[in-house]
Amino acid sequence: MKIGIIGVCNITLDFADRAAKSGHEVLISHNRCNQSLKPIIERMGNKVKLVTKEKAVKASMIILFIPRQDLKAFFDDLPDMSEKILLHTNNPLFSLDYLESAKYTKSSSEIIASLLPAAHVVKIFNILQPGIILSGSQNQTGNEIFYTGTNTKAKNKVKSFLKTINFSGCDLEEYHLSRC
Repeated sequence: MKIGIIGVCNITLDFADRAAKSGHEVLISHNRCNQSLKPIIERMGNKVKLVTKEKAVKASMIILFIPRQDLKAFFDDLPDMSEKILLHTNNPLFSLDYLESAKYTKSSSEIIASLLPAAHVVKIFNILQPGIILSGSQNQTGNEIFYTGTNTKAKNKVKSFLKTINFSGCDLEEYHLSRC
């Protein structure tokens, strides 16, 4: 599978490395410091490439890590994103100025879904503490990644992808019914 990663942090670089080692092609785009990323990307092997945002969004599954306050500007000039699976990691990534001035009427998921209504948005890396999510279960192994979304087919693809990179994908909606 071709995976696009937009925005760089330790988590997205770990995903890129795991995905490449599992045979996926990974296209990484970051709006700053591309030159400083080259040595890191090169160590991951020939399955990982540093590309423009326009090339990264051509992948069938895209992992997004950009600050909430940049979402609207980011999506303004994208090509058609119909049927793309967009994994978004946007938890509280704010500048202090934005945090102090913003009126939060929508979650990041709602903002992204409204800007890309034809894409399948799946939220990963929920900020809830595991104890809250697990509701008392003591069986967590440490490799679970929690996700949620509205499109079952997209969520199943996310779960399959996570399995290929040695994570156990746990759909928060199903989690209440049984252990992932």
